[in-house]
Amino acid sequence: MSARQAARLVVTSLSLLLLLDAAGMVHAGEGMSPGLTRTIVLGVGRPLHRITNAVGLDAIPGLLTSTFGHDRASAPSSELTGTDPRTPPPGLETGAASAARADAADGRIPTAQPSAVSAASRAAAPETSSAPPSDPAGVAAAPRRPDTATPLRLLVTGDSLSDSIGPSMVNGSHGTIHADTDTHAGTGLVRPDFFDWAAQARAQVTKGDPEAIVVAVGGNDAQGITLPDGSTLATGSPQWLAEYRRRAIVVMQIWSSGGSRRVYWMSLPPAREPRLNNYYHQISEAAADAARRVPGVRFVNVSDRLSNNGSYSSYLTDDRGQTVLARSTDGVHLTLDGAAIVADIFVKEINADWHMIS
Repeated sequence: MSARQAARLVVTSLSLLLLLDAAGMVHAGEGMSPGLTRTIVLGVGRPLHRITNAVGLDAIPGLLTSTFGHDRASAPSSELTGTDPRTPPPGLETGAASAARADAADGRIPTAQPSAVSAASRAAAPETSSAPPSDPAGVAAAPRRPDTATPLRLLVTGDSLSDSIGPSMVNGSHGTIHADTDTHAGTGLVRPDFFDWAAQARAQVTKGDPEAIVVAVGGNDAQGITLPDGSTLATGSPQWLAEYRRRAIVVMQIWSSGGSRRVYWMSLPPAREPRLNNYYHQISEAAADAARRVPGVRFVNVSDRLSNNGSYSSYLTDDRGQTVLARSTDGVHLTLDGAAIVADIFVKEINADWHMIS
C-alpha cells in the first residue's frame, strides 16, 4: 500500500467515524474547557450531528452494538442526577419532576425544598435570587480560632477557575490558613457522566475532613442538561435553572455536612464574550439561590471586584492600588494577579467567621 493510499484510508476511516458518532463528538466537546479546541470540536460536531440525526445515522452504532451481543453502557448513577439511591435529598425533586415543570411552565424557577434543618432560613430568605445572600439561620459558630500553630484546614476545589486561589489565600493569611487545592479542569455540575462532583465531594470530606471549603465551579456549565430519561433541558431555560440549582444544593449539602462545615461558593467572574457572560450570570444566580437554602453555605460575589463598573476588563486595580493583568487571554480564567484579588476577598470572608487575623 502506497503512502497516498494509506492517507486516503485514514481520512476515509476518520470521516466514517465522525458520521457514525457525531453525537459522541458533541458529547466530548461539551465536556471540554472553554477555548479554541472546544469551539472547533463543537463547531464541526453540532452541525454534523444535526445532519446524521436527521438521516438516521445516529442509530447505526447502537444497532451494531446490539448485533454483536453487547448492551450499550447505561449512564452511571449519580447523586447529581437523582439516580443514586442516596438522593434526592429530603424534599428535593429532580429536574424531571412534575412540580418543577409546572412551575417552569409559568415562568418561575421552582422552589427546591432542602432538608428540614434549613426551614428557618427558607422562611427568612428573600424571594428573589438577586438579593445579597447570607448564611442560613441555625449554623453553629466557628468552633475555634485558627493560628499559625494550628492553621485552618481549608480545601479549595472546583474547575480550572479554582486554580491558584489556594496558594494566594495562604500568602494573605499570615500563616493562619493551610490550603489544599483539588482542581478538576473541564468539569461542572451539568455533566456527572464526565465527572461526578457529588462523588468527589463525598470523597473530599471523608478523606481530608477540611474545616472550610472554597468552591469555584460552573465555568464549563453553559450547556444543556441531559436528564436520566434522555430529555434535554436548554441552557438558561427555567427548567435548566431549576435543575442546576437542585444539583448545586446536592453538592452544597455534602460539603457542608448539615452546617457543621463552612462552604464559601464563588460567583463566576464576568466573561468577555457577552452570551457566555449572560449564562455565567444565570448560573451565579442559581448558585446564590441554592446557597441560601443550605446551612453553612455562603455565596461570595467576586464579580463586582473583577469588573470595571460592571463591564469586563482584562486589567484591574489590585488591593495595593496597582494596575494588573487580572484575566487570561481566553476571557474566562484568572491570571495569578487575578487569583490574588479573589483570594483577598475569600480571606476577608473567612476571617469574618474564624477571626484568624486581628
